[in-house]
Amino acid sequence: MATLTAAFREETKRIHKEHKALEKVMTDLDVALDRLTCYSEVFADLAGADEVRRCSRLLARVLPEHCRREETALLDPVSDVSPQLRIFCQEMRQEHREVLAQLDSLTLAVKDLDRAEDLPEAIWHLKEQGKQLTTELRRHVAVEEQELSGFL
Repeated sequence: MATLTAAFREETKRIHKEHKALEKVMTDLDVALDRLTCYSEVFADLAGADEVRRCSRLLARVLPEHCRREETALLDPVSDVSPQLRIFCQEMRQEHREVLAQLDSLTLAVKDLDRAEDLPEAIWHLKEQGKQLTTELRRHVAVEEQELSGFL
C-alpha cells in the first residue's frame, strides 16, 4: 500500500511541519491585523501594515505549493484507503480551492490598502479578509491534522 512507503512517511512529516509553519504565519498575520486601526478619517495607525504585507506575500508564495504537495503526496494515496477517507479527501481538496481564493482576496485587499482613497474602509476590508483567511485556514489545518493523524 502506497501509504506505508518510506517516501510517503517523509512527505507526511514534511506536510505536518508545513502545517506548524503555517500556524506561525497565521498568528503573525492576526497580530499584525489587530495592530491596524483607524480611529477616524483623521488618524490611522498602520503599524501592522508591513507585517500584513510580509505575511500575505509569504502565504501567497508557500500555500499554493503546500496544497499541491499535500494533494499529491497525502490526499491521493489516502483516498484509496476507504470510501470515507475518499470523501474526506475530496472535501479537503475543495477547501484548498476555497482557502486559495480567500488568499487571493487578501492579496487584493493589501493592494487596495496601498492605493486607498477611503483608508478606514480599506483597513476594515483588509482586516475582514485577513481574519476570514486565518480562521478558515486554521480550521482546515486542524481538521486535517485530526482526521489524518494516523498518516501525519
